[in-house]
Amino acid sequence: MGAIVSAAPAASAAPIHAHVAFLSVPGFDALPVAGQVAAKERLENAILVAVSRVPAGDRIVLDAPDGMALVYFGEAEVALDIAVSLQRDAGAHVGLNYGPLAVSMRSGDTRVFGDGLASAEAAARFSDGRSILLTEAFAAVLRATAADRARELAPAGDFTDARVRIHKFYTPDPALRAARLRRIGIYAVAGAILILLMGVLGRDIYQPLFQSRPATVKLDIKPRAEVFLDGVSQGRTPPLTQIQVPPGKHMLGLRQPGYLPADIPLEVKPGEQRVFIHALGRVPPQPAQKPDFWRDLKKKFGS
Repeated sequence: MGAIVSAAPAASAAPIHAHVAFLSVPGFDALPVAGQVAAKERLENAILVAVSRVPAGDRIVLDAPDGMALVYFGEAEVALDIAVSLQRDAGAHVGLNYGPLAVSMRSGDTRVFGDGLASAEAAARFSDGRSILLTEAFAAVLRATAADRARELAPAGDFTDARVRIHKFYTPDPALRAARLRRIGIYAVAGAILILLMGVLGRDIYQPLFQSRPATVKLDIKPRAEVFLDGVSQGRTPPLTQIQVPPGKHMLGLRQPGYLPADIPLEVKPGEQRVFIHALGRVPPQPAQKPDFWRDLKKKFGS
């Protein structure tokens, strides 16, 4: 097989493992030359579309007598997606395998051979064209790397080739895939509901535990005074050094004989720590009254 589009790791005859999707055109030998050319072009275009997002270094595209083959060095789940799209768009029988390959270059021509390619070709030969056939080796790799996707596979039966070798194949089952996607949808909805419930519960817990936490107001008042919160005495400073205040708006009153009374609005948040500083002003002295003979006489006789 010669590569028509090739890009791969350094060419070597040493065995490597890769995914191989083999595409076989049914009745290829019976087609006229123009039909064969058109079939090959259709396969090539389908492959180029399927691997458009695959890095060039992760793939090799090979020509085959009655079709083409794609060697892919990436993840099994991606290889399965590519093979499914090829089966849908290429109009060919598709087989997918994972196995050993040897890659070599002679005179600028890349050659790939080995059991990895032979088993993929055998799977394509046994395919009826309605779905792809996956080898046991590929199914094992998918189970190890993408267990959820492997659960979408259904047994396709055992097949015996011309050399009396038995091949066990699998195929993607749309019903199993739909069931898995439904489960994913159910889990997603359940997760969203759980998050919503956690938010509601968190709010219900947060409000009583945190929104009602009193604030602590430390008092720094000169001189000492009696402290009132919303008209209720809290004690005198000192020994009173701080008070607990419910969240919200309040009126803090300060009273001390000989000093002007003070009423200060106070607004605190839940759990807030605050220092309240205030200096009371002295009551100004009253001016002395001048002696008044007639006023004093009236006071004396009670008039």
